[in-house]
Amino acid sequence: MEFPKCYWIWKYRSWLLQQAIDRLEPSVARRIWEEELGLDTKMLTKDRRNFHAWGYRRNVVGQLESEVLNGKSMVESEFDFTTKMIHVDLSNFSAWHNRSKLIPRLLVERGTDDAARRKFFDDELALIREALNVGPDDQSLWYYHQFLMLDLVKHVDQPTITISLTNKDRVTYITREIEDIKDLLEDYDDCKLIYERLMDYTLALAALEQRSLRDDEQSDLKTWLSKVRELDPMKKGRWDDLERQMGLGM
Repeated sequence: MEFPKCYWIWKYRSWLLQQAIDRLEPSVARRIWEEELGLDTKMLTKDRRNFHAWGYRRNVVGQLESEVLNGKSMVESEFDFTTKMIHVDLSNFSAWHNRSKLIPRLLVERGTDDAARRKFFDDELALIREALNVGPDDQSLWYYHQFLMLDLVKHVDQPTITISLTNKDRVTYITREIEDIKDLLEDYDDCKLIYERLMDYTLALAALEQRSLRDDEQSDLKTWLSKVRELDPMKKGRWDDLERQMGLGM
């Protein structure tokens, strides 16, 4: 396709595919939709971060899974596809995003017990930690790391990986992540994203333990906030707001 980021091309192809469902036998229509998924895969091989193609893919997969096309779940194969695309390009935000959306359903369909869920969570943390060690200045990677951390902090009344973890377990995980992220500063002390996540997770830890910030945490937050002011002075208003929210009174 000559213009892979044109909304109207994707819209028109979706309309054409719908005609196959409306006018053809399910087996014939399904074959057409399967060929379209193959085309999308080929496009993402050439343009890995094309979010139009990723969104289109979700629609195609949804139809292939539907009763209309005599479908069945494709969550395992799609999860494997995100793994493949991430290994090719760690900066592929759309692949990380798609992965995060597949996980709740993947775990339900696997019928995972508490131990399997914990292992899955540990494996995902290991994957993103390894990626961050290579590229801590990549916002795509921090998006997925935040997704996992939010699973620890905001796990009530929503799909979650870590259903059975106790509050103590959650505190242990977040504490360990903070320490690991601090280690990144030894080689990347000019990376603003590291300081931002350290501030986020330190505040989340205090909230999870339902306590005020400790003196050492306040000291760290002041240091990190001072550093982001230095690295990104154009966002002075944002840093001022953050300072007030944290109650630091620098």
